[in-house]
Amino acid sequence: MRTGTRAVYAAGVALLLLSAASTAQAQVARFSKIHDAVPSKYFDAALTKPDPSNPNRLIIGFATGVDALTFAPNDFRAWFGNRVAMDTISFKITAPAGFYVAKLTYTQHGAVSLSRTLTTAGAATWVVNNAPANLGAFTTNAGLVGTADLTTLKLTVVPVSISESLFASVGAIMLTDANVLVKLAPLP
Repeated sequence: MRTGTRAVYAAGVALLLLSAASTAQAQVARFSKIHDAVPSKYFDAALTKPDPSNPNRLIIGFATGVDALTFAPNDFRAWFGNRVAMDTISFKITAPAGFYVAKLTYTQHGAVSLSRTLTTAGAATWVVNNAPANLGAFTTNAGLVGTADLTTLKLTVVPVSISESLFASVGAIMLTDANVLVKLAPLP
């Protein structure tokens, strides 16, 4: 082989390898049937969308504004004027052809008013493929991370439901953001 031919051949092989790698990375889960239990408050199914920078991450939307009847905020908050805030969001994850849902990671962040006399608490659970699990309870930090390893099941469709409860007798506790990251793997 001549030197020029070798360079063209090497460039072609490199391009083929790069395109194969980018194809594997481009596999995207589909999120559908997104619903929440308390319309117009707390979680907001209409604002729940895949992350534009990582389409395998579902960004859970939160309601905004103020309730016209109670003048209480619609965001996910419990405080002295609204001592309990609870909602459930559900959705379905579908893997692309040739792949399965290997792992889910739920992450949430929030804010809590703290002092000696303030009392706040929260808890979260989820049901992944009809199996319930506790994500955790919290009082001083509304952040949580939970994972569900589905590798052995090789599921191509996974229903998910996340329930959140916030309580405040004095003080305030709120969720500021939440998301679910999907890890896909190729079917054997």
